[in-house]
Amino acid sequence: MSDEELVHEYAAKVSKGEITFDKVRPLLEQQGIDETRVTQIVRKVDDEIQAALLTQSTTSSLEKVIRFGIILIVFGVIVTLGSFAGFLSVGNGYMAVFGYGPIVAGLVMIVVGIRRKKNMAPGSETLKRTFRVRDKESGKKL
Repeated sequence: MSDEELVHEYAAKVSKGEITFDKVRPLLEQQGIDETRVTQIVRKVDDEIQAALLTQSTTSSLEKVIRFGIILIVFGVIVTLGSFAGFLSVGNGYMAVFGYGPIVAGLVMIVVGIRRKKNMAPGSETLKRTFRVRDKESGKKL
């Protein structure tokens, strides 16, 4: 089995909760793999798990931004329609202008959230630049 296959296999097992991360090294050593190769595989498994968690966390935050944008739009529409229907009367129609702000802000938040979510796919350049991912072997920024 190649190193990459081992990395994906053990990262998947740890992510699913089948094994804990501290069991990866002993399991690899039981297979008779030499120490330097085991160390490299364990590092790569850790990197893959961390990248998956980072992507999941970023996606969760962006989903919250999108939801808040939807809430702002709904609020703006209610205020705008309420002012036009006469339920909310401040005089001179300024309440309608007050309602447009949340609508525009909500639209901007939704568009930005969707675009960033699309760019934060695992392994994308945006994700690497945003979190300054380093290559473990060379130590260089990616």
